[in-house]
Amino acid sequence: MTDSDLREAFLSLREEFLEICRGRVGVIERNWSEISSGSEDKNIIEALEFIKREAHTIAGSSGTYGYADVSKSARELEVLCAQLMDEGVNDMDTTRQEELAAAVTLVFEESTRMFADPEIGTVPF
Repeated sequence: MTDSDLREAFLSLREEFLEICRGRVGVIERNWSEISSGSEDKNIIEALEFIKREAHTIAGSSGTYGYADVSKSARELEVLCAQLMDEGVNDMDTTRQEELAAAVTLVFEESTRMFADPEIGTVPF
């Protein structure tokens, strides 16, 4: 297999990743809406778990496909969700809520950029 063949195969897989990632970002968006609408604590914990899981997957996958900025922002969101879950949502003050809002927004911004211009990702071939 030539470098050109490998590159084409990689780009094809990356297209599939982008489609799947759109769905994962959608899950984050829906669960963020649940949190920001002032749901009950039980629902917030569940929403944080969904966001954390999707952020974890996006962080790993996007890094593999050459989208370092998306990977970094998703990893930061994942870590923040884990911290908030450990701290308990009853104790989530305004500062922590703003921190979560900023982390979610950054993932949305970076992924939107990635979806709009898939060529911003690096290709190892």
